[in-house]
Amino acid sequence: MLPLIGGLVVGAPTGERLAARVGYRVPVSAGLAVLAAGVGVGAATDVASGYGFVAAWLAIAGLGIGMALAPAMDAVLDALPTEQAGSGTAITMTLRQTGGALGVALLGSLLAEGYTGRVDTAGLPAAAAAAARESIAGALTAAARIGEPSLAVRNAAYLHGMSLVLIATAVTAGVSALLTGWLLPGEPSPDSEEGRQSPEATSVPDNDAR
Repeated sequence: MLPLIGGLVVGAPTGERLAARVGYRVPVSAGLAVLAAGVGVGAATDVASGYGFVAAWLAIAGLGIGMALAPAMDAVLDALPTEQAGSGTAITMTLRQTGGALGVALLGSLLAEGYTGRVDTAGLPAAAAAAARESIAGALTAAARIGEPSLAVRNAAYLHGMSLVLIATAVTAGVSALLTGWLLPGEPSPDSEEGRQSPEATSVPDNDAR
C-alpha cells in the first residue's frame, strides 16, 4: 500500500496549490477523475500482473484522492461562517467516517459475493471447501495444509471480486467528478465572506442611519 500513500503525499499539496489558483472545482473534480482512472486500470489486474503494475495504479489512485480530499475539506469550511467552523468540521469528519464504514461494508460485501460466486470447491474435502469459500486466506491456508497447490487458483476468484469492487469505485468516482464539476462552487462567494463576520459586528447600526 506504500504507493497509495506516496500518491496521497504528492496529491494533497498539489490539490491545495491548484485550489489557491483556480478555486475548488478544478482540483476536486480532477482528483476524482484521476481516482476513477487509477482504479479503472486496477480492475484489469490479473494473476499474471506484476507488482509494478499494481503499484502504478495504486499510486494514481492515491494521487487522485490527495488532490480531491484537501480542497473538498477547504470548500466545506469556506462555505460556513467562522463561528460555525468547529461544528462544520465535526460534521464533515463524521460524514467521512460514516462514508468509510459504509464503503467497507458495501464494497466488502460485493467482494465477498464476487469471490464466493467464482470459487470452485469441487472435489475438495469438506473442511478445505468451507475454508476456501470463507475467504482467499482460508483457501491458501487449506492449500498449504492439505498439500493441494491447485487451491491457489482461487486467486482468480478473489481477483474477480476485487475487479467488481474497483469497477464500482471507478463508476462512483467518475459520477462524483461530474457532479462536483457541475455543482461545487469554484470559490467562496462574497455573501459567504460577509457571513463570516460576527453577528455583533453586523448588528451595529450605522451612524448615518441614526
